[in-house]
Amino acid sequence: MTELKQFKIFYRAIRDVSKVVHSKTGTDLNEVLKLMVSNTTQGLNGKGAALCIFNKETASFTIRASYGIDEKYLALEPLAGKRFFSWPNKEYTPHIITDISNAPRVKYPKEAWDIGIRMMLDVPLMFDNLLFGFLRTYFEEKKVFSDDELDFMNAVTEQCACAINHDSKIKFHILQYNKLATKIDRLSSLGRMAAGIAHEINNPLTGILLYSSNLFKKASPDGPFKEGLEIIMQETQRCKVTIQGLLDFSREKKPEKVDANLNTVIEKSLALMDNEFLIKRIQIIKNLDPAIVNFQLDPNQIEQVLINLLLNAVHAIDGKGTIGIRSRMDTENNTVLIEIQDNGYGIPQDKLQKIFEPFYTTKSDGTGLGLSVSYGIIRNHQGTVNVLSEPGIGTLIRIELPIMDDTNEDNTKG
Repeated sequence: MTELKQFKIFYRAIRDVSKVVHSKTGTDLNEVLKLMVSNTTQGLNGKGAALCIFNKETASFTIRASYGIDEKYLALEPLAGKRFFSWPNKEYTPHIITDISNAPRVKYPKEAWDIGIRMMLDVPLMFDNLLFGFLRTYFEEKKVFSDDELDFMNAVTEQCACAINHDSKIKFHILQYNKLATKIDRLSSLGRMAAGIAHEINNPLTGILLYSSNLFKKASPDGPFKEGLEIIMQETQRCKVTIQGLLDFSREKKPEKVDANLNTVIEKSLALMDNEFLIKRIQIIKNLDPAIVNFQLDPNQIEQVLINLLLNAVHAIDGKGTIGIRSRMDTENNTVLIEIQDNGYGIPQDKLQKIFEPFYTTKSDGTGLGLSVSYGIIRNHQGTVNVLSEPGIGTLIRIELPIMDDTNEDNTKG
C-alpha cells in the first residue's frame, strides 16, 4: 500500500469519527464505530478488527463493532470477560501480541490460528484517565508498525472515546428530559384534577360549616351537642384550608405587580407573625439592606411566600430558637436576595429534593402545598429558590428576585 493511499485511509477514518463527536443532530454512533473498525483494518492492512466496550450490566467487556472476522470466532466472545480489566502496561500504550498461542489476552488461541490470525494489536480506549474499552486489530502475518501507524491508531481511539462519551451524554440528557417532561405532565394533570376536586368539595363544605355554625349558636351550653358541633366546625374549617391550598396550587395566579419595596413587605410579614414568635419564644435576627430599591413585584404574593417560610421555620425549631431574615441588593447581577435561616432540626439530604413537591410534608397537620405554591410564586416572578440544610443544625432558604421595571419585564415576555 502506498503512503498516499494509506494517508487517505487514515484521514477518512479520523474524519468519520470526528463527525459524531461534533455532531448536534445525533449521528448514529453504531455506524461510525463500524466505519472505524473497517477503516482501521484497511489503514493497517489487517485481516479485521473488533471494538470492545465495558458493559456495566454484565461487568465485563463485550464486542460493540467488528469487521472482517469470522462470525463463528466472534460468537466465542474472544474479547469478553474480566481478564481485560487491567492493561498490560502502566502507560496505556498500544499492546502488540506476536505470540498468540501463549498470550494471556488471547482467550481462544487455537480458534484464532485456525482462521489465519498470526498477530494482534490492542489499543486502549480512555476517557478521563479511565479504561472503558479497546480496539483490537487482527493480522494474517507478523509486521512491524511504523510511528505513523501507531499515531494513527492513537488518534482514532481518542476520537472514538470522545464519540462514545458524547453519545452517552446525549442519551443521558434525553432520558433526563423525558423524565422531566413526564413529571411536568403528571403535575399538570394533578393540578387540573385538584382544581376539579376542590370545586366539587368546596360547596358542600361551605354548607356543612354554615349549618353547623347555626346549630352551634342555638345549642344549649350544657347540652350534649355543643362539643360535637364544635369539632365538626373545626374539622370542616381544616378541610377548607386544604381545599384552598389545592386551589392556590392549581391556579398559579398571575402576579399583580406594582412598584414596591421588598423591605416593606418583609417588615409587614414579620409584624403579622409577631404573636407566633412571642408565643414560641423565638428571637428574630433582622438584617435588611437599606440600599434596596423599589421594583416590580406582587407584595401580597411575596408576603404569602415569606409567611409560609417563616411558619415552616417556626415548626422546624419547635421551641425556643432563632430565625434570621436578611435582604441584600446585588447590583452586579441586578437582583435582590432574601435569606431566611433557622436553627431547627434541619432536612435530611434524601428529602431535600422533595420539599417543593405537592403534598409532600413532614408536618402531621400539614397539606404539603405551601412550599409548592411558594415555589410557583417565585417562579412567576422570574426568581429562584435554593435550600441548604443540615440535620441538627438548621436550614437556610435563599430567594433571588430580578429587579424589573415595566420595560425589561415586557422584554422577558417577548
